[in-house]
Amino acid sequence: HGPYNIRILHKQYTYSIYNLINLNTLYWHSNQLSGLIPKEIGNFKSLVNLSLSNNSLSGLIPPNIGNLINLNTMYLHTNKLSGLIPKEIGNLKSLVNLSLSYNKLSDEIWNLKSLVQLHLSSNQLNGSIPTSFSNLSNLEILFLRDNQLSGSIPQELENLKNLILLELDTNQLSGYLPRNICQGGKLTNLSVHTNYFTGPIPKSLKNCKGLFRVRLDQNQLTSNISEDFEISHNWGQCPNLETLRMAGNNLIGSIPPEIGNATKIHVLDLSSNHFVGLIPRKFRKLSSLVKLMLNGNQLSGCIPSEFGSLNDLEYLDLSTNKFNESNKERRSIKILNKTTCMEKFPFRF
Repeated sequence: HGPYNIRILHKQYTYSIYNLINLNTLYWHSNQLSGLIPKEIGNFKSLVNLSLSNNSLSGLIPPNIGNLINLNTMYLHTNKLSGLIPKEIGNLKSLVNLSLSYNKLSDEIWNLKSLVQLHLSSNQLNGSIPTSFSNLSNLEILFLRDNQLSGSIPQELENLKNLILLELDTNQLSGYLPRNICQGGKLTNLSVHTNYFTGPIPKSLKNCKGLFRVRLDQNQLTSNISEDFEISHNWGQCPNLETLRMAGNNLIGSIPPEIGNATKIHVLDLSSNHFVGLIPRKFRKLSSLVKLMLNGNQLSGCIPSEFGSLNDLEYLDLSTNKFNESNKERRSIKILNKTTCMEKFPFRF
C-alpha cells in the first residue's frame, strides 16, 4: 500500500478521504467547498501536493497543517480564509510553492528557506516587509501585491539573486527602491506601482536584459532619465520588453531615444511626469506598439509623422504638452481602430 494520488470532485467524499493516510497528492480545487479546513488535514503525513484553491473555505488555516512535513506544493488561494497565518507552516521545510493569495489573511510571513514561489497577494498583510525575507535564497517568484504593507523595502531583499518575478504593487510602501534590486540580473517582471516610493530608479536595472514587464507608475520617483544613461540605454537593450509604465512620477529630462530599440514593446506609458524636448523619431521602430501615453508632460516640437506607420497602434494620448503641430502633419497620422478596421481611432492632442 504505497503512496497514491486522488482527485476529489464531489464533496460527499469529504469525511472518508481522511482515512487515506498514504495519500501523497490531493487536488480538491475549483469545487464548491465551504466551511473550515478540517484539522484532520494534518493526518496526511505523506502528502506532497495539496490544492484546495478556488473554493469558499473560510476561517483559520488549521495549525495541524504544519504536520505535513513532506509537502512540496500548497495552493490555498482564492478562498475566504482569514486570521493569522499559523506559525506551524514554518515546519514545512520541503515547501517549494506556496500560494495564499486572494484571502483575508494577516500577520507576518515566515522563514521557509526552501521556497521558490510565494504568492500572498490580495490579503490583509500589514506592517513592514520582514528582513527575514533575505533568507529565502531560492525564491524566484514573490507576489505581495494588493495588501496593506508599509514602510520601506528592506535592503536585504537585494540578497534574493534568483528573483524572476517581483510584484509589490498596490500597497503603502515608501522610501527608496533597493539600489541592487536586480543584482542577480534574472528579473523579468518588476511591478511596484501604486505606492509611495521616492528617489531614483535603481541603476541595477541595467543588469536585467531579460525584462519584459516594468511598472514603476504612480509613485514619487525623481530621476533625470536622460542623464542616467545606464538605465535609459538599458531599456532599448531589452529584446523582450513588452510593457514599460513610469507614469505619475516626478521624472525629468528628455525621453531616451534608445527606447525605440525595444521593438517588441506593446504598452509605453510615460505620462504625468516632467519630460521635455522632442518625441524621439526612433519611436517609428516600435512596430508592435498598441498603447502610447505621453500626456501630461512638457514635450515640444512636432509630432513625428512616422507615427502613421505604427499600424498596431490603438491608443495615443499626447495631450497637455507644448507641441507645435501643423494641420498637414496632423493629417498624416492615420491610426486604425482595431475593432472596426474602418475608422480613424480617436487620439488626443
